[in-house]
Amino acid sequence: MSYTILIVDDSWESREVVASLLNTAEEYNIVMAENGQEAMRKLGSQSFDLVITDISMPVMDGLELLDHLIKEMPSIPVITYTGFGDLFGIRALERGAEDCIFKPFDARDFKLRVAKALKYSNLRKYQDLLEQKNEELRLLSVTDQLTQLYNRHFMQDALKREFARARRYRVKLSCLLVDIDHFKQINDKYGHLQGDSVLREMAALIRNTTREVDIACRYGGEEFLVLLPETDRRGAECTADRLRRGVETIPVFRVDSSELLTDLKISISIGISAYPDPRIRKEVDLVALADEALYLAKKQGRNCFIVA
Repeated sequence: MSYTILIVDDSWESREVVASLLNTAEEYNIVMAENGQEAMRKLGSQSFDLVITDISMPVMDGLELLDHLIKEMPSIPVITYTGFGDLFGIRALERGAEDCIFKPFDARDFKLRVAKALKYSNLRKYQDLLEQKNEELRLLSVTDQLTQLYNRHFMQDALKREFARARRYRVKLSCLLVDIDHFKQINDKYGHLQGDSVLREMAALIRNTTREVDIACRYGGEEFLVLLPETDRRGAECTADRLRRGVETIPVFRVDSSELLTDLKISISIGISAYPDPRIRKEVDLVALADEALYLAKKQGRNCFIVA
């Protein structure tokens, strides 16, 4: 495996000494910088596995460089070296250096410390990759793949959490249950791929209409559920009306084409419930009341919202 190491020292002779110690290992790609500022520029333009820096330098010394790296690039290990005794070494270790080496160098000890730091660097990369993959898997487990909203499984947990918070702290919580009107007719006339496109457009509208703290999910088929924390009935009505009016302006293009389907008109019906309400004693009651209101909205003629 090839490693890229940045050597930072204002002395050309010292840089060459360090490089000569490392060049016995062919897998090391050596890059050099004269001070901390030049090092930061190079760190911003390419990837490094290890930084080896002198502590005493003009412009930006090794401790300043170390502070920047710990703050901005904490995954890159830093080895410092100095010829000014233990005090500088202790300061470097206290500020986050992986190791500190004292001049004059012992070649064997130096190479062992570098190998140890690179092993740490490699482990950190695998750890970061593992954390990234775990986060991707977590998002997949709670996300509806078609609409990229949360799925129903996530919403069940979020509903319990938000309802418990609303009840404990006596704050308001509203729920919208949104249904696309005559969605089956859209699928029958234009095909299921076009229907999927409508669902994605509807999800995008919900994301753009609601707040960051609101929680939206695809509840099932053409239904969407939106939780509105710390929102009363009036606020829920305003959100529902924005959604109802917004969906009427959604431009729907034929799948795999730039052709605008001018004859495809979309509307939605919305049921609203709001806590506190004597009928709502647990989280499922919040959704049940919104579902009852949605039924009344459809019965009333669709393209409207009803508050339970």
